[in-house]
Amino acid sequence: MPDALLVAVDLALVVLVARCGGALAVRLGEPRIAGEMIGAILVGPTVLGGQVAGVVDGAIAGGTVGALFPAAAVDVLTVVGGVGMILYMLLVGMAIDAGPMGRRAGSILLMALAVVAAACAVAVAAAWWLGAGADWRGPDTTRLAFALALAGALAAQGVPIAARILEERGLMRTEIGATVIAIGATVTTIALLVSGVAVRGANLAAVAELGLVIAAGAVVVAIIAPLRHSSSRRLSPRVAMVPLVVIALGAGAGGKALLGTILIGPLLVGIAVRNAGFTAAVLEAHLGALVRGVLLPVFLGVAALHTNLRELLHADALPQALAVIVAIVVVKAGAGIASARAAGFGGPEARVLGALVQCGGVMTIAVSLDLLQAGLVTTRTHALLTLVGLVTTLLAGPLLARSGLRAPAAARAAPALHDA
Repeated sequence: MPDALLVAVDLALVVLVARCGGALAVRLGEPRIAGEMIGAILVGPTVLGGQVAGVVDGAIAGGTVGALFPAAAVDVLTVVGGVGMILYMLLVGMAIDAGPMGRRAGSILLMALAVVAAACAVAVAAAWWLGAGADWRGPDTTRLAFALALAGALAAQGVPIAARILEERGLMRTEIGATVIAIGATVTTIALLVSGVAVRGANLAAVAELGLVIAAGAVVVAIIAPLRHSSSRRLSPRVAMVPLVVIALGAGAGGKALLGTILIGPLLVGIAVRNAGFTAAVLEAHLGALVRGVLLPVFLGVAALHTNLRELLHADALPQALAVIVAIVVVKAGAGIASARAAGFGGPEARVLGALVQCGGVMTIAVSLDLLQAGLVTTRTHALLTLVGLVTTLLAGPLLARSGLRAPAAARAAPALHDA
């Protein structure tokens, strides 16, 4: 089959399988993106067997998955998925209202730090336990870099999934709903910075580069701010969307070059633009369906091609993987509950926060893919972190249902957000 035709077939296959998985998940009452994750895994080495070329240095294609996804197709999927993830993070950022963060900035920051600290504690323990062998840690990765890499991936919170679940249950417009999203945005930003430092070497030079990124972010915000005056300058929101997308793509590319991740730049651009007055509805109307319906499933497909859950079935790996998953769920949820109670929230509200901050979702998978491509973790660790993202997503809804919190009648009647 010609390369161009095979690339087109692979693109269509990944999108179709992910979309079918998402539709089934919705029918079962789970977040759409959880089904898309599982669907993408079905066309990866976990089910098909074999190896995708270039997953690790020197790896060559093999088996069914290697024949179905040759290097040329994987390269195209990677580019398309990367663009999709950049635009997805832009949409996520534009869905985040910084208002609650300003009103309760101190409490939100303390709760976010408590969750990050809890995830870091699990990461340090896991790095000490897993890092002793070569099966989990990259060959040239220091113990410190490995611990920071795990901390970034395990701390990341699935903000869009949390928003979707809150909206479905009529809690998005409540105080606890706004607080969950604000904490999730803060936690995820910190997690991305931590993983970026790990990718850059986990040393003082990496921290200095982090300062450069923050300075560059300030410049980006200064460039973006005039977009809020688009109506007064006779620049329609539809036209203003074009430079916004270009800036987001540039921020993703810059973040990849400086910190090894495409995630943080467009996220911060989205937050800055939303809170500078640019309406998220315009971008959502023109890009939302394309990003969530096509480009994000392609990104999940790329992550799945690098994921072989069979690597966790070995006798020496399965107990460790299960222990890490249980620990991160219990510790992050516990930190969320405890910090919310300390901030003055009642028991049901605290349990809502705990249920949702433990959800890593696609953010954990995206950070893990960055770490794998940087050589900090092995394919076995990536498989573990992918499973963490999937399991914590599936647990978020049931845990929230057990919180006992009920939404106000007016909030239950509000329209739902687009699928995460």
